[in-house]
Amino acid sequence: MLVKAERENFWMLNWLDQFMVGHKGFICGGCFKNIFSKEKVKDLDIFFESKADFDEAVQYFDSMTPGYNGDDKRDEEYTFFYENDNVKAYKYKRTGITIELCCKIFGTADEILKRFDFTVTKFSYYKEEVPDEPEFEPFDFDGMEELAESHEAKKPETHIEYKVLMDEKFFEHLHMKRLVIDDEIPFPMSTFERMFRYARYGYFPCRETKMKIVHALRELSEQQVELSESLYDGMD
Repeated sequence: MLVKAERENFWMLNWLDQFMVGHKGFICGGCFKNIFSKEKVKDLDIFFESKADFDEAVQYFDSMTPGYNGDDKRDEEYTFFYENDNVKAYKYKRTGITIELCCKIFGTADEILKRFDFTVTKFSYYKEEVPDEPEFEPFDFDGMEELAESHEAKKPETHIEYKVLMDEKFFEHLHMKRLVIDDEIPFPMSTFERMFRYARYGYFPCRETKMKIVHALRELSEQQVELSESLYDGMD
């Protein structure tokens, strides 16, 4: 089950705000495993609700690279790194972190996390537009009618807040270094291969997860194996 949490409880994520500027994307995936384990973060996967949002982000990050508009002397923050069918990636020049803009799948943070396999990857840092707190004004009996009309005409103001969405077992399984699948496995071959990759970092599947993967692999056709292998190419 996915649960929401306020950003105030996760002050260690504040440094991610700089990568959330200029686009509507949100960060999901394995980077949070590294952050909360106090390990070096090598890359950030940024997902989007639509192709239009992805294109808008590409335009923004392109504009932050040297050579944009033909000017090779600009001291910008990013350099283009690589591109494939799943992502377009940039290097943050100051720290070397890779920013991967994902275009293989689109959806809300909730929809994207439900397509992830292991609970230790089901963590998202996203922006949400919320209404401002109403301001209380002195009550004017003489101008009640005018005051009511002004409130009807005034549109509600909003602001952006950073939010966290995660699997309810995220921290428990992270502490145990346990690989757990609590939902369907849309791409079993990819999950199978990722299980071996996580084993190199000391994460191992529970018995139920191993059985789920085995049963899912048995049902794959050759075409489905090829499709399954392609999902996480370039994504953590």
